[in-house]
Amino acid sequence: MLSGPREDVLVLRRDTDGEWELPGGRMGPSESVSECLRREVREETSLSLEIEDILLANSWSNDRDQDRFAVYYVCETDERAVSLSEEHVESEWVSPSEAAFLLSSPQATAVRLSCDRIDTNPVLDL
Repeated sequence: MLSGPREDVLVLRRDTDGEWELPGGRMGPSESVSECLRREVREETSLSLEIEDILLANSWSNDRDQDRFAVYYVCETDERAVSLSEEHVESEWVSPSEAAFLLSSPQATAVRLSCDRIDTNPVLDL
């Protein structure tokens, strides 16, 4: 979850189906989690970020019976100008409550948790 200078959340509308999502993506074979996160956000938005905290971990099997794993982080940026990649057609900086409304679970859950988080690092498996 990428938070801007006004404590808002960046959401991106996918080109393929028009659904909203948080910036992010898949790790390369030799990448660390932080390298992947920074690369994906830069590729999708052109923004630089600071990784603040882990927020949520989620695992599932997709329709091809492949195991998937996602980790959501709270990230901060001082930048506002987004330059989209071809994967997305629109970006919006929105309030956390609006982001939770636009996003599907577990991304909406990650946004809600970020609003309620405490000083510890809660990691939930949904």
